[in-house]
Amino acid sequence: MKLFDWIKRIEVEKKSRYLILSALAVLFIYVVSQKQVRLNFWQISLILIVLVVSGDWISNYPAINRKNFLVSILMPLSVLIGALLSLNYFPNLGLPFKIFVISLFGFLYYLVLLVDNIFLVVHDRAEVIPLYRVAVTWSQILQVVVAIPLFAGIFKIDISTFAQSSLVALLSFAFTYYQLWIYQFDSDAKNTGVGEMYYLSLFVTFIIYTVSFAISFFATKAFLKSLLVSSVLLFLLSYISGYLKNEISRKMVLGYLIIVLVFLGIILLFTI
Repeated sequence: MKLFDWIKRIEVEKKSRYLILSALAVLFIYVVSQKQVRLNFWQISLILIVLVVSGDWISNYPAINRKNFLVSILMPLSVLIGALLSLNYFPNLGLPFKIFVISLFGFLYYLVLLVDNIFLVVHDRAEVIPLYRVAVTWSQILQVVVAIPLFAGIFKIDISTFAQSSLVALLSFAFTYYQLWIYQFDSDAKNTGVGEMYYLSLFVTFIIYTVSFAISFFATKAFLKSLLVSSVLLFLLSYISGYLKNEISRKMVLGYLIIVLVFLGIILLFTI
């Protein structure tokens, strides 16, 4: 299903709420990135948390509850943090292009809210709705798109390699758990208990940490590192999805391996 056809099927009232929240997110990103108001780290963090948490409750009530709250704020929070980190550590952008990038983050925030709402409704009703399978497909794409600027920003932070790799791995754990969470009501997917969900999430965490730490020895751009790690994350999330639905094939594995190797080749090319 095409993206805009899918969006049209969402209730008008919900789309209006998400548009308002996305506009607030764009305004927040612009004010912080352009330093329109002097804010310290803790003030920015507080506004960020209030914006995401309050928006989550307002837009998704009554489907939101204590059990799914943390999962539901993962993607919106990741979008905003990725936007702020990227615009802070990649400052050499002209104002018109920066406004364009901020607008893209706003649109991404809007899509994330739409997708999350579908999953929350499914979990609240304990039954699959027509938009569920489309949302599952888009969710995996959105996770990787969100991960690219987020990981790039983390690789630019002036902290140790161990800390950078740990942050990236921790976020990958969260993304994997989110991926497993959304498959819980898919009748075609394998039922996973809490133990298996943590095991699979930790498996991805280990691989991502290893890759992140290994590429730290290459003197290359943070954005290129982020592309490689995000491609590995895409491979792992796709592999887990295939595992849950018993759809793992040699063609699928080779396809994603080629993508990873292409980005690895680009890093080696720019390192030489």
